[in-house]
Amino acid sequence: MSPSAGVPGRLMPHTVTIVAPAAVTDPYGNTTYDYGPAAIRTAARAWLEQMQRTAVTTVGADPLQARWLLVTAATVPRRARIEWPAAPGGPITFEVDGQPGPFYNPLAMAAAASAEPHHTELTLKVIDG
Repeated sequence: MSPSAGVPGRLMPHTVTIVAPAAVTDPYGNTTYDYGPAAIRTAARAWLEQMQRTAVTTVGADPLQARWLLVTAATVPRRARIEWPAAPGGPITFEVDGQPGPFYNPLAMAAAASAEPHHTELTLKVIDG
């Protein structure tokens, strides 16, 4: 649960749980993803920020839909869910919206003699229910 060499811990004050689903086959032979007890849960330090602060007013859209930014040094699989139990309004569960994006910092890479990403940025959406 430690931050990367490039991201100071003080910049990632939130503790989240990354939930990597277990791939299972349903009775029809389709692959589905299980986020229950079979999933792998990993604690990680992160920065969470709400990106969308206004209600969605498009006809037929869910007015409670919201987008968040997550910044972390941890590896986050594409189909992961993020649990934030200590959110200010109570526990929140997110799903990753799109591909997790590595962020590279050429100066930090040169200083550390590393080709590893500086951190990962993800767009999240809240899961209701």
